[in-house]
Amino acid sequence: MNRTLDATVLRYTGYALLFLITAYLLYLVRGTLPLFFVGALIAYTLDPILRWLERRGYTRRGAVGYVFLIFLLLFALALALLASAWQQAQSLMTRFPEFEDRVTEIVNHAQDRLDRARVPQDVKKSVREAVADLQARVPNYAKNGATWVLASVPSLGILLIVLPIVTFWFMLEMNTVRLRLLMLVPPGYRRDVTDIANSINEMLGRYVRGQMIVCGLFGLLCTIAFYVLHFMYGMDYPLVLGLVAAFAYIVPYLGMASIASAAALTAYVTSSSPVLCAALAVGCCILFNLILDYGVAPRVLGRGVGLHPLMVIFALLSGAQLGGIIGMILAVPLFASMRVVAIYIFPQLTAPLPDASPETGSANKSETTDKIMDQVATAEMHSSRADAEAAVTGTAQHSDA
Repeated sequence: MNRTLDATVLRYTGYALLFLITAYLLYLVRGTLPLFFVGALIAYTLDPILRWLERRGYTRRGAVGYVFLIFLLLFALALALLASAWQQAQSLMTRFPEFEDRVTEIVNHAQDRLDRARVPQDVKKSVREAVADLQARVPNYAKNGATWVLASVPSLGILLIVLPIVTFWFMLEMNTVRLRLLMLVPPGYRRDVTDIANSINEMLGRYVRGQMIVCGLFGLLCTIAFYVLHFMYGMDYPLVLGLVAAFAYIVPYLGMASIASAAALTAYVTSSSPVLCAALAVGCCILFNLILDYGVAPRVLGRGVGLHPLMVIFALLSGAQLGGIIGMILAVPLFASMRVVAIYIFPQLTAPLPDASPETGSANKSETTDKIMDQVATAEMHSSRADAEAAVTGTAQHSDA
């Protein structure tokens, strides 16, 4: 008994040491991890298309070849847009002093109005201190951001070269990686892990693909609107603002507020009709946000991630506290994944929807789990990597049928 206990303790101690060493090594190479994360995310997003092609008779390599060709065409289009946006961004960086002067002018005018208003002196003092603090911080943030962008250009070039290669191999090996990870789980827990992974995969897939569509539409609509304002009132940098809008929309609530503020400031500084153009820019952002939130997003995202708005706000604040902007972007899907695990362990936390069919859903999930269990068992019977990959490729088509 003691020998068995000692062996168990020794084994888990080895697992813990291996985990710590791996975490430390990943920390040392943390600068390269975003590249692989982005490549894996793109491959994960395109995986349903690959499985759809496999169900129609294409081999995995053939499906990857077709999808990768389309990806390269879209990638080339994105590079052309980025080249044009980079020219606008360089012009924007040279005009930072002008932006700073106009912001100072706006702030001084607002302070004069505040001084004439019937407001308690304590409130006026607090506002002046807050404004002075912002005036001291914002220029530094802008200059640091510009310096960071310029310094990141060489790294961005390497990223654009290596990213397609990383994405290609992730798409090609997605099935193998999925099964290899599942084979690391003890056999007694594989069914539970598979059920949870299926639920998380369904939720994350819907969330990631839906967010990409919604963010792309928001960026496209904003770009068109800003170009219209550019031709009508001379508002500059429409493409830069449109691209920023697409990425900022990923962050709920705050992203919309940020792009509206940036568009208003740019319109006020660069257009021939500052107030009117700024109002139109903000109005367009709000209108597009309402259309996407209440018209497009419910259809694209389905039921979404299932988080209450208060939980979304809590997740965003927690993510910002722990990881800044990246933390805010990852907070919602991570909290949603935790919710999936909690509901699986404690199903009484949620009640079935009135129009749902739990029996059918459970049967489908059980059927999918049984197929994956058979797939893993088949893969484990093969001793060589080539045989295992052949088993994976042969059964992956039946798993998605």
